[in-house]
Amino acid sequence: MTVSGLLHWLTSQSIFLAKVEIWDSFGEESPFLISGVGYSCIAITFVLTLEILALLITAGMGYKPFTAEITTVGSCSAAISAACHASGADSEEIIGKKVRWGDIGIVSDLGVRHLTFSSEEGVKKPEFGEVYAGAVGVGE
Repeated sequence: MTVSGLLHWLTSQSIFLAKVEIWDSFGEESPFLISGVGYSCIAITFVLTLEILALLITAGMGYKPFTAEITTVGSCSAAISAACHASGADSEEIIGKKVRWGDIGIVSDLGVRHLTFSSEEGVKKPEFGEVYAGAVGVGE
């Protein structure tokens, strides 16, 4: 937000409207009024430098590996929905508690594990190669 605000302010200082009133040597105002566009080379230099720096930092952050425990599912709505269904019969129970996302164990009689948010103990990191269920209750 700070960089965005600074860029907008610097851009407004880079190019601006200039009105010039012309006075003669005796201090009398002449009928000439010139309007034009003014610019500041210093502000333009700062805008370009800050924009390039912001782009390089953003591109550099893209090369940093994703270290979160939550599995990335892209835009698969079924996987997103399954990850957001809280464990337990009453999802109201977890309001105000610390939650963790992960493997909560075998789901009822489905015989597969489930990944979800839970406030209970025993939530583990997902294991590669393990089969996980969709939403709790699917197939029952």
